[in-house]
Amino acid sequence: MGSEARAAAGARRSDSTKPAGKKGAAARAKRPVRSGRRGRGHMGLVLAAFVVAAGLMYLSGGTRTHTGTPGADAEIAASRAKLNQMAQQTPVDLDAELKRQRREMLKAKNGLLVDDLEAEKQKILAMTDADWNMADFARWFENTAIVGDSIIRQVRLFHFLDAPVFAEGGIHISVELSLLDEVEAAAPSVIFLCFGMNDVGVFEERVDRYVERYTNVIRRLQASLPEAVIYVCAALPVTPERLAEESKYGYLDLYNREMEKACPEAGAYFIDSSFILEAHPEWYNVDGRHPREEYYPMWLTYLADLAGLNHD
Repeated sequence: MGSEARAAAGARRSDSTKPAGKKGAAARAKRPVRSGRRGRGHMGLVLAAFVVAAGLMYLSGGTRTHTGTPGADAEIAASRAKLNQMAQQTPVDLDAELKRQRREMLKAKNGLLVDDLEAEKQKILAMTDADWNMADFARWFENTAIVGDSIIRQVRLFHFLDAPVFAEGGIHISVELSLLDEVEAAAPSVIFLCFGMNDVGVFEERVDRYVERYTNVIRRLQASLPEAVIYVCAALPVTPERLAEESKYGYLDLYNREMEKACPEAGAYFIDSSFILEAHPEWYNVDGRHPREEYYPMWLTYLADLAGLNHD
């Protein structure tokens, strides 16, 4: 090979070892990134299977040397049978098991997945606009149902959420709720029930009737959606001015106390977010009943924190 040929070959080898230029870097940067949520979901199922498998091996004595004794043979056979059974499980089976474990964890913590409720409230009150975004709300609440009256309808009107909101203006727990049919058809895994504001005009001091109707709704949803976790949200207080105009709203505090007592027996969990409006009375609408738009980011974040919806 002549000197010119050897020089050309060397130049080609030198070029092949150079790092990619801006065009190559840009091409790599434009590669689509897979959705982390679905990936984490499947990885969670695989991890759950691995943990269960490891537990079975531990309970059966780990990876011991086979001694040939009848007892060891029986243990190995039993472990193999369990592992074979796990291998035949579908992602749906594993997902159901994870949901069961989550329900047990919620039950142990009385439905609230925070260690310090007062610290959680202070964290919520310290939120700024930089601490929330619509994409997070959509992701956190994608498999939930928020059910209630016009206060809940504003979640959709202000464009915080759409699909998970099942609400009608003026609705109350004392009537047959057609909304429940829609909730059952959606089959959410978490349900937030938000009533009471309009019920005081129906039941007034008959709080026992209110609690009875509310628990009937909870039992209906439990029968049709046995895997769903149900939260009862406290009815929000009204302003002192509105209370002076209509004394019936004075029963709201009694309604909340009695529903909080009834929730454990009914199999539901109670959430009281009234502290937000107590800290920000300026966030009431002019009618003294409905919160303004500023209330909802804190409220939705509080629900997500307590129910563990934002625990990736």
